Amino acid sequence: MPSTIPHDIPIKNKLETGLVLKVSLMKEVIKPTTPHRHADYHELIWLREGSGYHEIDEVNFEVQAPVAFYLRPGQTHRWNFSSIPKGYVILFKEELLKKDDIDLLYNLPAQVPVADESLLFIILAAFYAEYKAKVPELEIHTAYLHFLIAKLRQYAANGASIPIKGIHDIFQQYKRLVNSHFLEQKQPAFYAGLLHITTAALNEACKKAVAKTASAIINERVLLEGKVFLSGTAKPIGEIAGILQFSDSPHFIKFFKHHTNLTPGAYRQLAMAKK
Repeated sequence: MPSTIPHDIPIKNKLETGLVLKVSLMKEVIKPTTPHRHADYHELIWLREGSGYHEIDEVNFEVQAPVAFYLRPGQTHRWNFSSIPKGYVILFKEELLKKDDIDLLYNLPAQVPVADESLLFIILAAFYAEYKAKVPELEIHTAYLHFLIAKLRQYAANGASIPIKGIHDIFQQYKRLVNSHFLEQKQPAFYAGLLHITTAALNEACKKAVAKTASAIINERVLLEGKVFLSGTAKPIGEIAGILQFSDSPHFIKFFKHHTNLTPGAYRQLAMAKK
């Protein structure tokens, strides 16, 4: 099936402002979807039934349920089903994850065949019911995501995967590099050098993928790490500033407030109140 995804795709946001998670049932329709991208969140699709094709960054995957698909921020995709799909769609932001899970995400393939699906879809149904109960139990949601990401890694290790090398490949490589080096390297030029491209080309790739600059991607990763420490540990703010390689606490506080409109202390209080 030939690729027909154009290179200039608008970004859609299916996650409402302020939310970090959405769990829903897969729409049970065969009508082909139009190409679209997601900027700031990850997407896991778990299909119990369905057949057809899923096109991701100009690579066509045949849908053979049971199967899971993983979409990174910035990737372009569309569906073309030949039979009714049934399953679950999970949208989530990185701030909901355990730190180790963030590292795992950057190494997951786009398509993963699913084994022992009966047990898995029972757990997915429980996750969906938990989410629909509308009780903001973020720790429980994090635990479900941790399990599902671990299962994806297990499935991927036991099966073949197809690498994605579409128009957003530079951006995806950049995201992986930032995840590995953001503590000590906060300048786009460093990553452009590793990718053997100019800083301008790196900025252009980021803007095409998620409408953000290369510097914004680094800042978001630093901010996420700060949020993880603030919400998940009792470390003093000064110690967190040091871990994140800020020269002192005031610089970290200024950075954090600039991006969140909250001081680190105020964010920690809000995060603790939600637990």
